[in-house]
Amino acid sequence: MTEALGLRSAVLAFLESLAIRYGRRPRTIQTYRTALQRFLEYLSALDVDPDQRTTADLDPGIVRDFITYLEGRYREEGRTLPAATRQTYLAALVGWVNFLLDEGLWELPPEEARRLVRELRSQRGRPSPPLPRLPREEILEALIQAARSRPPARSRGKELLRLRDLAMLLVLRSSGIRVGELVALRRGDFDPAQGILWVRHGKGGKERLAFLDRAAAQALQAYLQARDAGARGKAVDHRPLFARHDRGAGDVVRPLTPEGVRRALMTLAREAGLEEALTPHQFRHYFATRILEATGDLAAVQDLLGHASPTTTRRYARVSPKRLRAVHRQAFEGSEPDPR
Repeated sequence: MTEALGLRSAVLAFLESLAIRYGRRPRTIQTYRTALQRFLEYLSALDVDPDQRTTADLDPGIVRDFITYLEGRYREEGRTLPAATRQTYLAALVGWVNFLLDEGLWELPPEEARRLVRELRSQRGRPSPPLPRLPREEILEALIQAARSRPPARSRGKELLRLRDLAMLLVLRSSGIRVGELVALRRGDFDPAQGILWVRHGKGGKERLAFLDRAAAQALQAYLQARDAGARGKAVDHRPLFARHDRGAGDVVRPLTPEGVRRALMTLAREAGLEEALTPHQFRHYFATRILEATGDLAAVQDLLGHASPTTTRRYARVSPKRLRAVHRQAFEGSEPDPR
């Protein structure tokens, strides 16, 4: 695989190749530039910094949901995404994805790459079905139920995989941590007595605490006890908190990768009978919204997510119309004078 590029640099490389390699006209290149600039803005809205993150970190689910994001932005403005804009933006995105794959800048399994390009192209002629920006409670419960329904396995590897996936789901659900933070955690970063994770590799090199509910802490402890049974010494604390349990990992405790997390979520979605797999980003949206609706404390949500700006937090947290209606009633209907 060619060394990964920063996401913004990869866009610029693609735009430069359009004239040199493909002989595209300046007008077409400018149109693609506009489309991919919107895509970079979309990444920033998801807290994926295009100047810091590389093509190796790119989540296929995020690419797939770009048009859904655009449709949502247009709806917020009381407009509909024009069909011509949809087709142009998708053409630019498909061209960029193919460029990354052809140049070896993005390593995706061939079947997944073909499926992604096929799904993007299928969005050209019709509006995308409105996917929820936040995973609904029943979808999360379906994934968790699928993980819990897996019977104990005879082989150690499959049993550890079962325990790991359940713990991973519950940790993502109750902590709101980024997928990159999840896979960077070490055993010593977990305090089972208090149900706390010490996130030492947060965005921008920042450190913070992340909190787990009881179910997540217990599931994580059960996984670690099964995995590291009999292991002793300080070296255990430096082992990955979430490890690979595929054949390629062998007997070595190798850290789980972001792509491994996404594959695990896709597998669980299939087992749960869901058409779409949730992305780790959607768990952060869910976490932020749930905390905000329960407390109304935006500053606390900002700290829990590890955001530097409350503006970014507002993009993650969406208060439900039901809660907004209740707040409005509390502010106005309880204090209005009797119109009679």
